Amino acid sequence: MKRHTFAAAMLLAAGALPTTAADHTWNKGLDLSSADLSTFRLILMNEGAEAGDMTYGWRKMGEHYVIEDRTTMEPNIVETAKAMVDGKTLLPQSVAINFIMGDSFMNVDLGWNGLNRHGKIVSKRAGGDETIRDIDLVEDNPAPLRLAVIGFVAAMPLEDGFHSSFDWFNTLANRVETVKIDVTGTRAIETPAGTFDTYVVELRGATPENIVYVSKEKPRRIVRIDVVGRPMYFELAAEQPS
Repeated sequence: MKRHTFAAAMLLAAGALPTTAADHTWNKGLDLSSADLSTFRLILMNEGAEAGDMTYGWRKMGEHYVIEDRTTMEPNIVETAKAMVDGKTLLPQSVAINFIMGDSFMNVDLGWNGLNRHGKIVSKRAGGDETIRDIDLVEDNPAPLRLAVIGFVAAMPLEDGFHSSFDWFNTLANRVETVKIDVTGTRAIETPAGTFDTYVVELRGATPENIVYVSKEKPRRIVRIDVVGRPMYFELAAEQPS
């Protein structure tokens, strides 16, 4: 799988119109108590065969949340991510991602001081030299991490016809993008962990785009993530982390 495809499949993220500051309503009605964001495991299916997995979860640490993710795909892709977000605003404090694909890699280590994003990106392609990019930018508007949105989409006030559009920060691409989130219906989803009645939540503006299936029963859980346009999806595993 190509790097951008893999990163987008995980958790999730450009072609939409940019929003203004007044349109940043991603946290309106957000209720973390309505969702189960504890660590869970998804199995990656590619062209009908098991091809890897994803482990994702949130935990409270003082006045912050720590978000951790690890995703693998056969034969040689491993991505690990760890972020800290403010417990009240859910805006990023720091994020570190280590992406390895065979002999290629990208390490991203970023922090925020208000709207100032700073840090370093180290990368290397197979057969090429290692490159280091220093980051020191001031953003126009605060934006949640794409890594965080993948989890808290289950805590949004989902119902038939729900719509939200806002900016998020795509860490591997090192840029702010606009995502549109829409509930387009309901569907019974079968997984190794059982069958769930779910909201069908489309995340558009990503490369690739994703469809996230969120259980209707509270606390809501993410039970499946589709990669639009590819024979690839993640589904809730029968055995979960203890």
